[in-house]
Amino acid sequence: MEESSLLTSVLLFLLAAVIFVPLGKRFGAGPILSYLAAGVILGPGGMALVSDPAAVLHFAELGVVLMLFVLGLELNPSKLWELRSAIFGLGSGQLLLSWAAIGGLAWGFSLSIEAALVVGAALSLSSTAFAVQLMSEHRLLTTPLGRDAFGVLLMQDLAVIPMLLLTAYLAPNSAQIEHHAVPWYWTCVALVGFVLVGKYLLPRVLKLVASSGVREVLTAFALLLVMGSAELMEWLGLSAGMGAFLAGIMLANSSYRHQLETDIEPFKGLLLGLFFMAVGMSMDLKLFLTDPLLILAILLGMLLIKTLVLMLLGRLRHHTWRPSIALGLILAEGGEFAFVLLSQAQLSSIVDDKIAQILVLAIGLSMAVTPMIFTLFRATKPKVVDTRLPDTINVTESEVVIAGFGRVGQITGRILASSGIPFVALDKDASHVDVIRKYGGEVYFGDARRLDMLMSAGIARSRLLLLAVDNVEDSIEIAQQVKTHFPHINIVARARDRNHAYRLMSLGVTDVFRETFGSALSASEKILQGLGLSQVQANERVKIFAEHDKKLVIASAAHQHDLAKLIDLSNKGKAELESLMRGDRENVS
Repeated sequence: MEESSLLTSVLLFLLAAVIFVPLGKRFGAGPILSYLAAGVILGPGGMALVSDPAAVLHFAELGVVLMLFVLGLELNPSKLWELRSAIFGLGSGQLLLSWAAIGGLAWGFSLSIEAALVVGAALSLSSTAFAVQLMSEHRLLTTPLGRDAFGVLLMQDLAVIPMLLLTAYLAPNSAQIEHHAVPWYWTCVALVGFVLVGKYLLPRVLKLVASSGVREVLTAFALLLVMGSAELMEWLGLSAGMGAFLAGIMLANSSYRHQLETDIEPFKGLLLGLFFMAVGMSMDLKLFLTDPLLILAILLGMLLIKTLVLMLLGRLRHHTWRPSIALGLILAEGGEFAFVLLSQAQLSSIVDDKIAQILVLAIGLSMAVTPMIFTLFRATKPKVVDTRLPDTINVTESEVVIAGFGRVGQITGRILASSGIPFVALDKDASHVDVIRKYGGEVYFGDARRLDMLMSAGIARSRLLLLAVDNVEDSIEIAQQVKTHFPHINIVARARDRNHAYRLMSLGVTDVFRETFGSALSASEKILQGLGLSQVQANERVKIFAEHDKKLVIASAAHQHDLAKLIDLSNKGKAELESLMRGDRENVS
């Protein structure tokens, strides 16, 4: 019966993930919100299909542990040392200031000093799982902002055990509470031993396991390592997540790092999803009917205090205002360890049951609204309007005008300059222009879409235009301008893909090159040589392909809006190319 119940629960969680995450993405919600919604519906406050959210949450915390292991793999000890100011400076500042502000507010609202201390500690913590997932979605993890946020999260993880000990000490029956049996000096010895084993013995064991050639064994070893490290740290009275994180750091320089990350990733993703569902299940939304104003006040107070604290600390870290606000918003939500602290405070009679349940709901809601608030904040980023005037161009002669001085434009410009051929290069990115000039490059700030700018660049006297801008719509607009006002100018245009090439050809631009086509041909030629063909044979095959593909693109340009015709031409082109290649092989043999 128990096995059937377990299987039913697993099926429910998988079904919820498969349904809610794609639906959430379709309506613009991220995975976190989708998992939370699924949890609310499955839990006691919804359809009551899962009756024990606490048990699910306890199991799903393995997802957080696995996530910290993967993060550890990305941070070798030298990189971790670089985070020391973020961990002990920014992290401790956030923790103490948020704790004091929230605790003081709670005391002002008639909570006892003991309850206020515990509530302040619990609400000052942020969710590692939510914050890291949020930064990953917005590609902020590797930025200075992401590193500072991660440093704060590490400091919070370090502070959890002292907070739990404080909660136990403040309990009315604290004398009867059994403290951890491992003395502090044995904890230190065990930590040193853990580091030494991780540095000297673990890589050798990993190499031995990998030498078996059985992929599943390496996966089993990775899971054993993570769970074993977590269990050891819990036995020592430290955070399980911290143990997994340290294990990851020990293997950060290993040649098997990427393999371990690949093996762990599926387990991490599924368990994190389950963790977010479990948080949703823990939210008793019925409390809104009895104390809506109190819940909203706690929610808004927590978000506002933590955001303000981190915003001010971010400014002290020399972030500008927007990144400082972003840092506060990322870490404003409540954390998973707050559930543990409040549960212990509830059992120890420091906080009464109703207040604890209201706080749990406020924390859960903070996890739900933080991604939405942060996404809205990112969407309000003002567009930078460059008020800088275009450069005055003092060039008497130019045979070539280059529109867009990025990778393609710069290479062409260097070749022209070394050949003694005069040219004028335009680029509309002012900061890019300034950087190129520092290296001695000749480029003018100006938008080639403007007719007056093209005329200033001497387009009327030039023989050729290199159209190398990155934006497709800008490219089409410039081509239209030149074809309309300077039809005698030959245009050589860079195309991002076939569709871009079709649009340029429809304007009468015949010299079109796709930006990755040439490098792909060169790579293919090397591959053919590596497979045993001579240089002449490989070159001939690539030449046949290039000529055939060029003809196919020209033929397809006239039918760019007719999908059926394009598919038909593509199929005929494949058959024709195979025939050409077969003829070449027969000639060689």
